[in-house]
Amino acid sequence: MSARPRWWHELQASKSEVRLAVDLYNRSTQERSLEAFVVHMTIAWTKVIQARYERDGNDIFIRGYRGHRNWRQPTRDGDFVTKPLHQLLAEQLTDNDPVRKNVEFFIGLRNRIEHRHDRDTGTLVHGRVQALMLNYENVLVDWFGADEGLADELRFPIFLSTITSDAVAALKEVRQRLPQRILDYVQDFDASLDPSVAGDQRYEFRVYLIPQKSSKTEADAAMTFVRLEDLDDEQRAQIEQMRTIIRDKKVPVEDLGHLRATQVAERVEKELGVRFRVHHDHTRCWKHYEVRPSPGSDHPERTKGDFCRYNEAFHEYVYTEAWVKFLVRKLSDEEEFEEVLDHPPIKINPFTAKARKRPARAL
Repeated sequence: MSARPRWWHELQASKSEVRLAVDLYNRSTQERSLEAFVVHMTIAWTKVIQARYERDGNDIFIRGYRGHRNWRQPTRDGDFVTKPLHQLLAEQLTDNDPVRKNVEFFIGLRNRIEHRHDRDTGTLVHGRVQALMLNYENVLVDWFGADEGLADELRFPIFLSTITSDAVAALKEVRQRLPQRILDYVQDFDASLDPSVAGDQRYEFRVYLIPQKSSKTEADAAMTFVRLEDLDDEQRAQIEQMRTIIRDKKVPVEDLGHLRATQVAERVEKELGVRFRVHHDHTRCWKHYEVRPSPGSDHPERTKGDFCRYNEAFHEYVYTEAWVKFLVRKLSDEEEFEEVLDHPPIKINPFTAKARKRPARAL
């Protein structure tokens, strides 16, 4: 019997990292379970891509040139530097691939998790945690075959969310406890995504649990997954209606408010102390950050829900407090202000501003 190839051992090491990651994450009493999960899952993703490279005869090393000779970049201990995970992902997956964006989210989050807020951060991102695991399994089977899959070894974790009004309040409290730098990272990362990517199950896994009322048969499973693409148009419409109902009942962002564009412009102008016009500056902002579709779109409802909502009854867009805070934070940087708005900040004279807002006296 011939020895196993090197790539096969790399693949088994990757799967071992996943087993350990899931085991640590599913221990409810484990401290820093999210941090441990993210660390081991990023190692697993690195190794599974390296296994594919080695199996297919591709290069996993960082190379340079000395004279006319191609050489591998050495490390201090005499080994060679391999391509980092973000580079491997870029070489394997397209820019807007939800799988790639999901992994990149956790690469960035890994260095921001604070030990004492580990559990609260996990509550905020558990849908992405599940997507990270499911994406790995899909890639594993797609690249190496069903025999290498882990589906029969790993449990499906149970997350409790928005079951009662008390649970909704608890989630709001969790967000308030989290450090602002983590909330900013999550918000900024989501704002950088195309709405179709942010809403993809491969980026953030969301489940709607519907109790089964009929009698149970032997063929029934305790939990059944139905792929959206397997449904017909009528079934999809019913699911979308249910999603709308659920969305209306829960508040996904802290201090959610509904503001018109003019109100957003006034708030941003006041916070920054610079001129911020609704028809020019605010429009450039929502276009730059891809918060909502352009006028005339066939799908006006496809917005970034944390920042903007489409009011179907009045055919207009309303914005949230989170959008105001996002703009104030982003545009506080003068370079970003000029890049987005195409002009430098123009300071407001407080005396002329007061005069402009003073109501005219009746004659």
